[in-house]
Amino acid sequence: MPENKRLIQLVISGAIALLFVQFYLKAREQNIELGFGMQDVVVAAQDIPSNRKVTADMLTTRSVATRDVEPGAFREKIPNDGMKKVIGKVAIAAIPAGAQILTTNLQVPSALGTGVGPMIPPGKRGYLLRLGNMDVAKLIIPGNHIDILATFTIRQKGSDATQKATYTILQDIEVAAVDKDIIQMGRDVTGKEQTTEGRLLTLVVTPTEAATLAHASIESGGEISVVIRGAGDDEKQPVTPISGANLFERPVAAPPTPPRH
Repeated sequence: MPENKRLIQLVISGAIALLFVQFYLKAREQNIELGFGMQDVVVAAQDIPSNRKVTADMLTTRSVATRDVEPGAFREKIPNDGMKKVIGKVAIAAIPAGAQILTTNLQVPSALGTGVGPMIPPGKRGYLLRLGNMDVAKLIIPGNHIDILATFTIRQKGSDATQKATYTILQDIEVAAVDKDIIQMGRDVTGKEQTTEGRLLTLVVTPTEAATLAHASIESGGEISVVIRGAGDDEKQPVTPISGANLFERPVAAPPTPPRH
């Protein structure tokens, strides 16, 4: 009987040892699979300079061993999912071609964080427009679209008389950034410095639109104002210049059609 009991104990011990060996081998197998399995990650298709907004043509994907995936890399578990998270961000430092794109090397574009440069599309320019109308300026945020108006002094034909006229000179202009503009005005009678606060709008314009704004600012003596467009409203339409002569003109409504009996 003691010998049978000892035999049973040996069989149980052997079975337990076999289970431990199988568990160990399975764990090793999983570690090997994890180490040598392949993952698709987002990499630079070309050299990406520092402070440059990342576009789709700058990116590609590459399969690398799981053990070689760098911390913070963008994995392509779903097609184009990783790329979507990268496109539109700004490279904090230069990224060489073939390097994995990491979260630590990207930043969301903003006037304070990256400057306005990466926010301006190719072929466009960033134009600084000073606004003294604080009531309107405080309502404007980056991403809004505006129309720009300028008021000029117009000399009437055949006389020396002049009148002011307001023209809508540009429509549907994107605002890239809004900043405070502190202007020193001088000193009061006590010698204390006097300052006034305005707003600086960075506008996304074409070179021709930039020249139009610059000249309009000079010709109008700085009498520039803006109106905010509704979200999604990109329609441009002719706007009649307004002067003292037609300021109070209103189209006369047609009389209602009498009902038929």
